[in-house]
Amino acid sequence: MTYSILFSSHRLLKVLYVIAILAIAYALVPSLRGHSWLRAVERLLRKIAHNRWRAIVVAAAFPLVVRVCMLPWYPPPPPQIHDEFSYLLQGDTFAHGRVSNPTPPSWEHFETEYTLLRPTYASQYEPAQGLVLAFGEVVFGHPWWGVWLSLGIMCGTFCWALAEILPTGWAFAGAIGAGLQFGIFGLWMNSYFGGAVAAIAGAVIVGSLARLRKRRSEASSSALCAAGIIVTFASRPFEALLWICIAVAFVCYYALRAKLWGPRRFAQNVLLPFALVFLCGAGLLAWYNWRITGSPADPPYLAYQRIYGTPQPFWWQPPVVATEFRYPELRDNYLNQVNLYDARYSFAQMLGAERTRLTNFWRFFIGPFFTPALLFLPWIWRDKRIRPWLLISIPFIIDKASYHAWYPAHSAPETILIVLVLIESWRHMRAVFRRRGIGVAASRTLIAAVCLTIVLGNAGRAAEPLLLRHGFVHLPAIWESFYPAKRLRDDVSQVLEGIPGKHLLFVKYAPGHCFCEEWVFNLAELSEQRIVYAREYTPESDRALAESFTDRDVWLIEPDERPYHLVRLQSDTEWSSDKP
Repeated sequence: MTYSILFSSHRLLKVLYVIAILAIAYALVPSLRGHSWLRAVERLLRKIAHNRWRAIVVAAAFPLVVRVCMLPWYPPPPPQIHDEFSYLLQGDTFAHGRVSNPTPPSWEHFETEYTLLRPTYASQYEPAQGLVLAFGEVVFGHPWWGVWLSLGIMCGTFCWALAEILPTGWAFAGAIGAGLQFGIFGLWMNSYFGGAVAAIAGAVIVGSLARLRKRRSEASSSALCAAGIIVTFASRPFEALLWICIAVAFVCYYALRAKLWGPRRFAQNVLLPFALVFLCGAGLLAWYNWRITGSPADPPYLAYQRIYGTPQPFWWQPPVVATEFRYPELRDNYLNQVNLYDARYSFAQMLGAERTRLTNFWRFFIGPFFTPALLFLPWIWRDKRIRPWLLISIPFIIDKASYHAWYPAHSAPETILIVLVLIESWRHMRAVFRRRGIGVAASRTLIAAVCLTIVLGNAGRAAEPLLLRHGFVHLPAIWESFYPAKRLRDDVSQVLEGIPGKHLLFVKYAPGHCFCEEWVFNLAELSEQRIVYAREYTPESDRALAESFTDRDVWLIEPDERPYHLVRLQSDTEWSSDKP
């Protein structure tokens, strides 16, 4: 129930609190604890989990099937934030069979957030999420279907990885819980921002390390670990550096402590498979960098950061300074990032930033329904099977605490560790109060409450027209954050889509326009787009750009006017610096 992480709804959170409290109160009533239907559901889940591969398949299919059933009320989402548009550009580029695109003519008109225009026209991001979006676009006709599929694979991979550490039944429960908490209604399923791919990679790393710890399929486990690290490099490079350090330390510790391998066996069964897969993947990523920036060692992310100063680095790194901006909106985004970065100079601001990050982290990964289990965290440390994974979590905690902002995708590579902690806490919640039956009853009623909220969210959306017709205008605001409202850009695009032909739309912002409401985003093939978005630059350059798109009607939009001002430009007199 975490889509409100960016599209906040405090009403929704209050309702979730109430439902969670009622679920716990229900479990405390002795006469209601043994409800037969709750026991029957649990028996069915145990039967599914009896076979490991069946549990993995069901865990993967569960969020996919539920989300497809929700499509009549929650169709594929529109992109909302800058990063999503950049990823969509990347996915469309891959779908056209290219790694990058030629710099468009009059490229200054197309400068925008998190997009490179020189030496090539491409997204600043690493390629993993773009490949997922390209798969959805090519195979299913829409990039969102790649996101949908990646979330299911994530839950299945969680089940596989957790089953290497925990009993299969609890591994299955952890994967289902992840789908309920941040899968079905989560940001990773309902946006193009990414997260599931890096979470898959992290789960593969943890699962392969657990297999190596038990000396199971050493060569394939080493190759899987390398593949997971490469995919992490292709989505979250800094976390990949952490994982490679952790993997080396983890394997060396258990190899020396338990004398698992001799030198020859270690080289043949562990080192060689890892090196082969890792070097192949690193070569592909270097080739990707070279095709976009011209240098194998210069990723697009750093190239963009040098030009525009965003995003700012970790607090322990020197700031990135940018001084030249053609457009005030790009400058304002840079200044906003600098303000967040400068919080390190004030202890009070740092504490405030950490509190905000922890709150958002809690809302996304834990929420009201899984919070009661956290009371049993002290019991986890006593479990020697789990203690190494808790120690592994420490570098990631320091990583997130030293960055000036947090989004769920930032914690994606270590999500499997978060799920492991939650499900172990859940196990102890059941065990501690097993004699009185409270823990078992609370675990059942809380999961039932999560499922109930998903049903209520869909039922409310389906009944929304009826509710509004009968005067219940306040009820839709409870679940409105599950699906964001249309932006003005979407409304104007819909108007132009209804006009025959192709269009070139110049965007003229008023002074003080918020950088968060950017309009100028395009896909890989400008010539194929019905609507091409461009910034105003100079009258001469505007005219030259319009003349280069001879097959298009030319429009001007002033989105900050109330009502907005959309006008067709037809005569040379309208190409002056004081356009209406």
